[in-house]
Amino acid sequence: MPTFQYKARDKDGILISGEIEAVTAQELKDGLFHEGLIPLSVKEVRSGALKLNISGLFDKVRPEEIMIFTRQFHTLFKAGVSIDTILDTMIKQLSGRSLKNALVRVRADVASGSTLAQAFGRHPKIFNELYVSMLSAGEEAGILEEVLSHLSELLSKDYEIKKNVKGATLYPKIVITVLILAIVFLMIFVVPRFVDFYGRYGAELPVPTRILIGMSSFFRNYWYIALGGVTILIILYRRFYNTNVGRFKIDRLRLKFPVFGPLNLKVANARFGHILAALYRSGLAMPRSLEVVANVLDNAAGSLEVLKVRDEIQRGSTLSEALSRQTYFSPVIVETTAVGERAGALDEMLATVAEHFDAEVTHTIKNLTTLLEPLLLVGIFGFVALLALAIFLPIWNMSEVISGG
Repeated sequence: MPTFQYKARDKDGILISGEIEAVTAQELKDGLFHEGLIPLSVKEVRSGALKLNISGLFDKVRPEEIMIFTRQFHTLFKAGVSIDTILDTMIKQLSGRSLKNALVRVRADVASGSTLAQAFGRHPKIFNELYVSMLSAGEEAGILEEVLSHLSELLSKDYEIKKNVKGATLYPKIVITVLILAIVFLMIFVVPRFVDFYGRYGAELPVPTRILIGMSSFFRNYWYIALGGVTILIILYRRFYNTNVGRFKIDRLRLKFPVFGPLNLKVANARFGHILAALYRSGLAMPRSLEVVANVLDNAAGSLEVLKVRDEIQRGSTLSEALSRQTYFSPVIVETTAVGERAGALDEMLATVAEHFDAEVTHTIKNLTTLLEPLLLVGIFGFVALLALAIFLPIWNMSEVISGG
């Protein structure tokens, strides 16, 4: 089915645009009219054409936008404001074009009879399966206000964890970047001067000096090979990661990295507890809840284990029994889940254990710099030692070098 780019205006004159699949351009125009939109232009996207959508690079919907939108949506809904009025209000105050365009379509779909879950589900790149599944469960059970509250809280915690992890890794990223820039500067501008100086004597230089000179020569004369090699490696990595096998192997490796492996595992356990508790509270059946959890986890290895848990539950196992037979679930989450099942308070215990892992993540993040310092120092001192030996060893033996000349 061909893809079309379209531009249209809604009843308030707001311009929206996007891409959508349709059999023909006329069918798309009819669909836009049916949703209360006035089509301005409809163009087919040629599959063989090279596309540069620069605006899309700078107009992505950030998780923070979804979090704020959901919180405001819940506040207005709790106050008794109608869905149509809520969507109108949000459309007028939003500045991000992608989210605004999606909400215009959502409002039109709801006005034409769609449920909220159906309307939001037509925009999977913005509202993921977790978001849509919780809305669907809330509408079916008549507890949409409660579900919106859980969803808002879940998105806030998820955003907070990701923000803290990014903040904690900022320092090592800066150190590594500065170190790389310093190496490049030395290789291009400093080392060649020493090469000229030592070259006057024609003596055999120490091994560290020859290594440094070789590196400098490669940087200056074959930089395009290094740049091309790095580019090819990045492309091959991304292609491999985009395959199911590649994503699973790389994500499994991420859970075994020093320092970051245990942190990623704690984050995964925290997200599992929070998401499953929210879905279970919303009234979703446990197998379906686990399926949604698997689809929204950021780690393919963890997602596969969640699907194994779902399959065991469908065969008659309890949640705690199924979790105990997996690799990546902490004994704490297994025992807490077992207590929750016996007490008939599974959602509460899942939320409790998720809070426990939140605290563990926070503690690990606070100490992340301390944990990474030895690794960073080894790398920095290793390079400084090579540099010192390469540059100063010949100077210390200068009399021998000169006599050799």
